[in-house]
Amino acid sequence: MAGNGDLIRSMRTGGRGALAAAQELLRRAQAGAVSQAELTEVQKVVTSPELKDAFAAVASELQNLLSGGGDAVFRDVDTLLPDTERLTDARALPERFLADLTLVRGELLEHPGMTKGEKAERLMAFFAAYAERFAKLAKGTAQAKQAQAGAPQAQGLYGALEVPAALAAPLSAAELQKALGRFDKALTRAGFQELRADDGRTGLEVARQLLEASTPEALREVRAVRLDAPGWKDNGAPDKSLAVDVARARAQAVDVKPVILPHVKGQGGVSGPGKKDEAEPPGRSRRTDKVLGGRMLWNALHLLRGDDLDDVQKKDAMTQLAIAAGLLLGLVTILVGLLVWM
Repeated sequence: MAGNGDLIRSMRTGGRGALAAAQELLRRAQAGAVSQAELTEVQKVVTSPELKDAFAAVASELQNLLSGGGDAVFRDVDTLLPDTERLTDARALPERFLADLTLVRGELLEHPGMTKGEKAERLMAFFAAYAERFAKLAKGTAQAKQAQAGAPQAQGLYGALEVPAALAAPLSAAELQKALGRFDKALTRAGFQELRADDGRTGLEVARQLLEASTPEALREVRAVRLDAPGWKDNGAPDKSLAVDVARARAQAVDVKPVILPHVKGQGGVSGPGKKDEAEPPGRSRRTDKVLGGRMLWNALHLLRGDDLDDVQKKDAMTQLAIAAGLLLGLVTILVGLLVWM
């Protein structure tokens, strides 16, 4: 197959294959296989005075690609994907897919020159990489392959050994159903319910088949399905609130509870165990008019602990403490007398 440089040289000759070479370069550019420098060279040839008539059929398409500068060139889906071999736990993949899609959605789908069908197929191709990794981790295929390969001896940066990350255990039947349910929610937020396959299935059904593909042949068969997105308005991408949904889900995952510190002087907005203490005014109103209660001794000691009490309050507290001590001493004396007479 001719390289991009060979095709550009064929365009410059202006022969019979010049237009076909230009069309092939534009097709590769839409797939992200043409650099910006190469596309600029194509533009120079197409707009040259001596050859512009020969390339009139592709001039408008080239202009659409260049209308947004370097960012207008389609990036290949593979260049937007993470290294899926570093994903170690099938349980975390639904949320990981949704978060990654949020980050790259602009480059993946929001190109002015894309058709609805191209956007739908790029979205499914992006998801297929996560589905393939999920199937391997969930069924234990990746774990078995890592165990069979053993620890690698390759040297990493500065001579350090590169040790692969430990893979989580395969999913049980119950865990698999929970993970598939979370994938359904993530795919719905991403707009897969609006995709339509050429056989009439929805994008959710195709995506579920990808997740459950048991063999590489079945995976290739599903990935070959042609998709469209007739429900997307104004040739747009999926739901614009996707990033908001992800942020809200992460916020709800964090359970924040207020911390109340008891007996902290000057702490505002901290209520006690009941409404009665709030209604009582401070100071002398807390006295019991020398009527003894079950917590009298504790209350007196608690009052003595404060540094901001006046002398009158301290005297009252001492009086109450003395009364309580006298009553306690009398009660002990009576009990001792009863024991002696008996």
